[in-house]
Amino acid sequence: MTQSFLRRLAARYGVEIKELLPAVADAGGRSNVMGRARPDSEVFLNQEARDRVAVLCRVASHHLHKALPAWAQEEPRRRFPMGPAAQFHHGPEMVLPWGPACPECTVRRTGRPEDVRLYLQPGQRVCGVHHAWLMQVPGTAGCVVALPAGELWVQAQKRHRKLLRRGTAAVGAFEVAQAVTASWWQRMWPREQLWPARLRALWESRVEWETWQVVAREAVTYPEAVALAALLADGAFRRRVVAEARGGVPFRLADLPSLPVAVARCLRRPWLVEELAAQTSGPLFTWAHQCVRAHRGGQAAERGMWAVASAHRPRPVADELAEVAKPAGRSMGAKRRRGHSRQADQAFATGLSYARRYLQEHGNLAVQEDTMVDSFRLGEWLHNVKTRAWALSQERVEALKALDVWWNVPWPTQWQRSYYRARDHAAVHGPPDAAAGFPGTHVLNGEWLYLQCSHYDSLHPEQQRLLADIGITVEVARTARPRRASMQAGFEAALEHAKAYAAEHGHLAVSGKSVRYQGYPLGAWLTSQRSRARRASSATKRSLALDAIDPWWNPPWPLAWQRAYADVRRLVESGQRLDASAGFPGIDAELARWLSQQRAAPQSLHPDQRRLLAEIGMVEPSEKTPVAVGDDQEAHAAGAMPDAGLASARCFAAEHGHLAVASDYVHNGYPLGRWLASQRMQDRSHARSSRGRWPRGQLLAALDPWWNPPWHYSWQRRYQQAHALWRAGRLPLPGTPTVHHQQGEDREDEADEVAAWLHRQCARHDVLQLEQQNLLADIQITAATARAVTTAARPAPTDQGLEHARSYAAEHGHLAVSTPTEHAGFPLGSWLLQQRRKARSGRLSAHTLQELTALDPWWNPPWAFIWQRHYHQYRTTDQPIPPELQRWARKQTTLWEQLHPHQQGLLTAIGLNALLFHPEHPERQGDLG
Repeated sequence: MTQSFLRRLAARYGVEIKELLPAVADAGGRSNVMGRARPDSEVFLNQEARDRVAVLCRVASHHLHKALPAWAQEEPRRRFPMGPAAQFHHGPEMVLPWGPACPECTVRRTGRPEDVRLYLQPGQRVCGVHHAWLMQVPGTAGCVVALPAGELWVQAQKRHRKLLRRGTAAVGAFEVAQAVTASWWQRMWPREQLWPARLRALWESRVEWETWQVVAREAVTYPEAVALAALLADGAFRRRVVAEARGGVPFRLADLPSLPVAVARCLRRPWLVEELAAQTSGPLFTWAHQCVRAHRGGQAAERGMWAVASAHRPRPVADELAEVAKPAGRSMGAKRRRGHSRQADQAFATGLSYARRYLQEHGNLAVQEDTMVDSFRLGEWLHNVKTRAWALSQERVEALKALDVWWNVPWPTQWQRSYYRARDHAAVHGPPDAAAGFPGTHVLNGEWLYLQCSHYDSLHPEQQRLLADIGITVEVARTARPRRASMQAGFEAALEHAKAYAAEHGHLAVSGKSVRYQGYPLGAWLTSQRSRARRASSATKRSLALDAIDPWWNPPWPLAWQRAYADVRRLVESGQRLDASAGFPGIDAELARWLSQQRAAPQSLHPDQRRLLAEIGMVEPSEKTPVAVGDDQEAHAAGAMPDAGLASARCFAAEHGHLAVASDYVHNGYPLGRWLASQRMQDRSHARSSRGRWPRGQLLAALDPWWNPPWHYSWQRRYQQAHALWRAGRLPLPGTPTVHHQQGEDREDEADEVAAWLHRQCARHDVLQLEQQNLLADIQITAATARAVTTAARPAPTDQGLEHARSYAAEHGHLAVSTPTEHAGFPLGSWLLQQRRKARSGRLSAHTLQELTALDPWWNPPWAFIWQRHYHQYRTTDQPIPPELQRWARKQTTLWEQLHPHQQGLLTAIGLNALLFHPEHPERQGDLG
């Protein structure tokens, strides 16, 4: 070492180093030396001081640089700005690994005994000639320990040097092995007998026993560290470990059976297999984890395999000695590990507390990444911890395992969540019956279980163990059947329900997906069958099966007509007479009205509808639909005789001038809206398939050129409303109050809705299609009008928003308003929402923030804003309190410990606290419950 070299150089000149070094670092008669020398110190020199030393020892500076690795390692701090300088350093961060030279070797080389310290690598700790261990002891000049008879340490050093010649991986392998043996040394298993005996055999009586237990660790564990490093550096062994992983990372070392066995064999400790198999953390588990990942990565991943995390590195001997030397009875706590900070410890403790709260509520830590507990992002925190779980300290791993053993599974979190649902079901209903298709389980849960059985062999060993805990073993998995029945079996079951329904009601005209019959969703199933039948080019087996039950299960007319017909037919079959001249006496008023409509306009019905009515005596079988003069040419162009829909459309267009009607609109008893929706669909389908014009569409275009516009149909309907108001002289200009608002009336009508719609069209006038702009121009909404309206409706400045906020707060006492809230025509709710977003992103001005906080200190609370609204509703509501607010208040008192301290303060201020609904206080329960 540099200090040892200078000490010997001073001895040659007959002085001591404390006299030589000030002369070397002399700056104008003043000593430029920083720090104080200790036996284990390292001294660093600047260039001028190094040149002086080279002159004194008569050795070239570049030769000294090769012999002394710390010669130019660090530039020393200066006491004075100019001249040569020197500085002493202590500690492992600045001082390279060192050790005392073997005294007998020193005498043989120099001819006299000298106190020499050398830079020593791990493979240079043993003097093979004199069987001595060169031990580094912080604060001293080191200790030379005589090794017992035998070649254990000498052979280990020879093997170590041979290993180092094999490649650079051996250096990393030995560092990993040292970290592993150091962790075992700290744990010191009860069955470990060799190390304690070796520790006493090597004990130097001049070293205190407590100190010896610390400094002798490396010497005692060196043979095992070399043997373990040789095993880890073996490429064949690593490939075997990777093969056992089967493409996944291990959960515990038991998932890699060859690893614990091989380690126990090479260290001659058979009992070690059991101890290692249960490990889920630590340096050896981290190496195995990184070894599997390196196989799928590259050179960078392979380098990471030999990197020892700071949490797993052995603590410096100096730190451990300081812990041992602390005064008796004084609890100073363990010295903080290098590389760790108090902020990191506090952050981990905070995350752990929220994880504990989540565990109390849900029973596990299978947390999705977007999960939040209060305002803490628990999912994101836990995800970050899992990402580098292999580098966590043992204390943090144990803290998380104490909460949930499966907190860091090597498979997706969603799998674990699904497993917990299956486990909860098995706990109540017993193990699932895989051979029967998992009956009794939820559909998704049953399908998930069947999927696990189908891919059982590819699952992680730990996943297989978890499934075995709920009864899904490898034998059970092979007998698993799908959760869902086959499609044919499902159709037959649905068909049976359809037969039963038709036998009871006389028809299958079931509409609406919400209709259920005997617990079966018959309405949704029939809707699906009708959709398939209409898409098919010919009758299918399923449609024929339904035809056998009810020939009119899928009629070309509305299902409501078919249901009404079926009800009337059942009445006729039961003996009821249909006396049209007397107004159908004895029949329900709704059915009587329906019969009158059919009898009044038979020409608007489908031929099959007329035939069905003829069967019950409502229409003569020979009655035909009359064709008006002049309709033959149009009917020929449409490819069919003019039907009721076209006649109804002509009638409506002649009266209103357009065909923009709602889909549920009925004109003179005919469902014109539904018919037009069907025609629009057919027109677009024809345009896609033939690229030509549909004949029926041409007839409708003659009635209304925009009957099927290229924009959304709701726009056309709203435009026709605006056009009708414009013709009547009641169209309001966008941005101005309507007539009844000008007169002070507080009500809304169609003109208000149209005014709001026109305002939106003015705002997006530039992106409308040209035809839409032309239509708006017909009602005096031009581009100039749109620009004027848009300019006048620009967002109000901040001062205007603050003015409205002041007025609202003065009236109500808070600013907890919903987003749609308006105050005197000003959108106060949306304005406050924008201010809250700006405040959370740090973009809100200090003036606005100060003003809003002065109006309401909780205008932007750190908890959910809906809570603040409920709080003010409860605070300002008079007795009796509505049930929903009573439930809200009860929830707050029940979950009192989970509330923010400020939330608790607000609730306490209005008389709510954690004991309000406690069973021991029934007199308080009466207030709200």
